[in-house]
Amino acid sequence: MIKVQILTQCDHCHGQAYLPIGEGEDYHGQKYTRYAPCPECEGSGMCPKWVSLAEFARLLEQAKCPHEHTSFQGGFHFNGGDLWDDLVEKCDDCGANLDRLPAQADESESCLIEADF
Repeated sequence: MIKVQILTQCDHCHGQAYLPIGEGEDYHGQKYTRYAPCPECEGSGMCPKWVSLAEFARLLEQAKCPHEHTSFQGGFHFNGGDLWDDLVEKCDDCGANLDRLPAQADESESCLIEADF
């Protein structure tokens, strides 16, 4: 079986790159949250993953999809005074989890590299 290595969002930090490690206190005495790089992705938010060619083809099709028809799945939960949600935005056309896709840059921000071969 042929596999391809891709970069995907880190499962440990969910692409956040830095995780809270505790509270600190500044020189005014105000508390703040201290962060450290994720131990899995070393602060990049991305991890390598090996996928089959069929999975790679499916990911390419999802990348081409304009994601015009979307819906939210999940709900809000209340437990012990904490309110949290597990809402996920998914494309109805291609099935892509839009919360896991990296943010797309505008075409004006993209840079093209031309090479002479």
